[in-house]
Amino acid sequence: MKIIISERQQKLLTENFTEENLRKFLYSFWNTQKREGETPHLSEDIYDVINIKKNTIEDFTTVRPIWYRYNGGFNNLYEKLKEEVLGNTFDLVVPEIDLKTSVKVVDVTNIAMDGYKYDVVDLVIDIDGNGTVSYEFLDPETEEQSLVNGSLWDALFEAQETYETGDFFGSLNYHCYNYFYKLLKKYGIPIDVEVELENLD
Repeated sequence: MKIIISERQQKLLTENFTEENLRKFLYSFWNTQKREGETPHLSEDIYDVINIKKNTIEDFTTVRPIWYRYNGGFNNLYEKLKEEVLGNTFDLVVPEIDLKTSVKVVDVTNIAMDGYKYDVVDLVIDIDGNGTVSYEFLDPETEEQSLVNGSLWDALFEAQETYETGDFFGSLNYHCYNYFYKLLKKYGIPIDVEVELENLD
């Protein structure tokens, strides 16, 4: 949705920038989204107008609290997010690395109380080690590397042999984060993920 603002609104957002002026502008924008049949969301256009970068501390401590109030409070959104994912299993597919597996969210926690200046939801995710992925295999006899496709358990074993378990779990963490960020961005709550390799039924 294209944002058209008046000169007066522009002044309120620049020369006379206050939390109340920002709240009025954002509420007006989200109400307009509703009237036009859209589900209110944190549009990139908003951040261009208010000159705040999305997914920064300034965003999380300035824009997001207003977003939470607009949607009935943080706890309202948090409970909806939790209900959508906790205990549920999802298919994680990343064609670039031939990753095909299942992931299960086993815990959802608001970790804002752990020293964060803003609310963050932590997802603890079990990844099925029986899924498949492409990985570099080092032949111990020839010392030649080749790209093979095998289970995540096999890939973990190879990572342990070459002292690259950090890279292995870092990649899984990255792809899980991307998947759940896209799935849950409608709630507007920052997330973090922790992953473990398990045998999922």
